[in-house]
Amino acid sequence: MKKRISYGWGVARAGAVFSLLIVLVLFSGCKKDFLKEPNAYQQVNTEQTLKNTGVQSSYKDVQFGLSTNYDTGDHVSVAINKQGRLVEVHKSHTLLDVWYRVGSYVNNEIHWQIPHKYDSGINPSVDMNDNNVIVEVHETQSPFTSGIFYRVGEHNSDDLSWNASSKYDNGSKPDVAVNNNNVVVEVHKSQSNFGLFYHVGIVDPQNRTISWGGSHKYDGGGDNPSVTINDNNQVVEVHQAPTSGRIWYRVGTINVANKDIQWGPSTDYDSGSAPNVDLLNNGYLVEVHRSEGAKDNLWSRVGEIQGNQIHWYRNAEYFDNGKDPSVSINDNVAVQVHTASTTFGIWSSSSLITDRANWMYNNMAFIGKKTLCQITIPGSHDAGMYPGSLAQTQDKNFYQQLYAGSRYFDLRPDGNLHVYHGPVGGPSLDEIFSDIRKYMDEGHHELILLKFSHFKDIDSQKYNELVQKIKDHLGSYLYIPKNADQRIADTPLEDVIGDGGKVLILMDGGYAKNNRDEGIIDYCDNYGASPKDAQFTLYDSYSNTKDYDKMRSDQLNKYYNFTGVAKDGGCSDLFLLSWTLTPVTDVAKYSKPANGRLYHEMQAIMPNSSGKVPNILYVDYMQLSRATDAAITMNQRF
Repeated sequence: MKKRISYGWGVARAGAVFSLLIVLVLFSGCKKDFLKEPNAYQQVNTEQTLKNTGVQSSYKDVQFGLSTNYDTGDHVSVAINKQGRLVEVHKSHTLLDVWYRVGSYVNNEIHWQIPHKYDSGINPSVDMNDNNVIVEVHETQSPFTSGIFYRVGEHNSDDLSWNASSKYDNGSKPDVAVNNNNVVVEVHKSQSNFGLFYHVGIVDPQNRTISWGGSHKYDGGGDNPSVTINDNNQVVEVHQAPTSGRIWYRVGTINVANKDIQWGPSTDYDSGSAPNVDLLNNGYLVEVHRSEGAKDNLWSRVGEIQGNQIHWYRNAEYFDNGKDPSVSINDNVAVQVHTASTTFGIWSSSSLITDRANWMYNNMAFIGKKTLCQITIPGSHDAGMYPGSLAQTQDKNFYQQLYAGSRYFDLRPDGNLHVYHGPVGGPSLDEIFSDIRKYMDEGHHELILLKFSHFKDIDSQKYNELVQKIKDHLGSYLYIPKNADQRIADTPLEDVIGDGGKVLILMDGGYAKNNRDEGIIDYCDNYGASPKDAQFTLYDSYSNTKDYDKMRSDQLNKYYNFTGVAKDGGCSDLFLLSWTLTPVTDVAKYSKPANGRLYHEMQAIMPNSSGKVPNILYVDYMQLSRATDAAITMNQRF
């Protein structure tokens, strides 16, 4: 069933530490493999419905984004069950004690309670099933012995009740998993070499004991093993090689009667260290790990069991910096925890397990009848600046940003018909339009908004070339208003999208007003020359600061005072929440405080006194902000 994985957390109470000096890495890989069953988070449509309507069915993915510091400690492990109950265990950062916290996942956020010491030891690991049965294992704190111990307990909503600690073997770095049938699998490393061993056991929840089978060696060369099982007695184990900087997995089947496991081959699947994995009953799994060696980047993967192998849907994707990550999932959400790289802070974040490539279509029950004025969508600031450069603001290309859920894109064309930011040039519009066309040709029923502004060296000839490129690449997908008397922003989303995906072209600077072209919409910002005359308007006013608190105050004040009326009395159709900081260089560093706190702020925000909602969550490095998850939950809440 669900499992957390691996390594502990630390004692309790020290302060909030926020490391802002992390350098973001480029994401590798895109998504081309597709899950063969319905999206678990999908509210209305089954995958068969998607196939019947021509909509591309994508796989369910996770976007943990940047984490929040909630404690201090070391070697942390976490578990969540179907009820959204949470438990984590960790070692003190100063003493050889182990502590626990209970928590809950409510309104799409993690809520932790105060920590409690429960034993002495190191390297704790915990798991919990849907019956709130908890199994914990840890290593002795004594440097002279090598015992590993277990406890059985119960999560009773507000706290845990434990039995006494019992020794069950010798070893180091134990990890444990329990399913809803009370079957337990434990793995550990030998105390004296790199041999890996497992036990299968049966939990007695009443007596809070485990009847263990024998110790079985299953690999001769590994470190930091982690294990997860489901109710079908499928088991997945991951570990790192002792010397090579590679990580490996095994898939197996538990023979409950014999208390042993039939394993498939050990398979090398990535470079890294401290891998962690959790598994659902349908074979879907989420894995997290740290980079190999001294690097502290944290990565996630998603996939599914196929026979005795794992089919990975995508390559590893960066989500934060730290060490010893632990992950736990239920049908709808994933939770990860980890310790900081250079301090003893413990950090956590969560992610919906959902199909972000089709999030609009999958949520039409909530947003289909609403207009653009009434919904929230993620937006990418300087969306084309994704190559590695001093002006980089995104690290996914357009196709990847679309799959990550972004639907509003800021494009700034120059005279070469590339995009740019300041003095730095970016990719060609041909490259960007090809990515969009590729995504649209897959059959996604989504609405994409492309806003062109900040034109540089664009004369009438270059503008006509730009429009022709748009038509050549995207012509069949352009949104053409059907009712001249109705503003686009007041048209229900399902009518805009119609029977297929649409691209809404918004052209700033008066170009579209002076050169009427079907499918090219005249756009104006709230501070533009004449919002009243534009077909589409937007309140877009950035804070122009490197200070997060100033930006937050400025943007929220502007939102709560937004009335939908432009300065000249015309419509201001949508409100863009410019959740960005504006350094001269190193946007990656300065985006972290904003991105790390966006989701929390948006879960607390309400419609303002004019009944308006934040329409565009406008961010740098969009997938690290969890802007798509925020938009999905906001649209369901408003």
